[in-house]
Amino acid sequence: MTRIIGIGNPLMGDDGLGIAAVERLARLDLPKGVEVMDGGTGGLTLLHLMEGAARVLFIDAVEMGQPPGCIARFDLGGVEVAEQSALSLHESGLPQILALARELGPLPEVILYGVQPARVAPALELSPRVAEALPALLARILGELAQS
Repeated sequence: MTRIIGIGNPLMGDDGLGIAAVERLARLDLPKGVEVMDGGTGGLTLLHLMEGAARVLFIDAVEMGQPPGCIARFDLGGVEVAEQSALSLHESGLPQILALARELGPLPEVILYGVQPARVAPALELSPRVAEALPALLARILGELAQS
């Protein structure tokens, strides 16, 4: 089973990207064995959301030092926590959760789809550049699902 988990805070502008993405994915006819979930702002609940999945695709706003709207795919299976910490906008987020999950048992395949935010500040909408990147992000995720 593949689980797609959006992470972020929709009250903080582009940080809500992951949630906006999974809301759109949930409206589509996805392949059998694919579940879509809202992971909120991360934290320990992500351990529970990953449980039982063979593969997990996280979607989040990621600070990469790239132009806003830039999309990147990261295979987090072999990445150490120190390297992952640079990817997270959240103080206690995905890197720490994956490190803890490794201690508890084998991890599923873990992929992170990240989009460079333009602004992370109180706002209910994505910035124009990040909103424009959303269809391309969804197309890449759907393409990956079709290949498996």
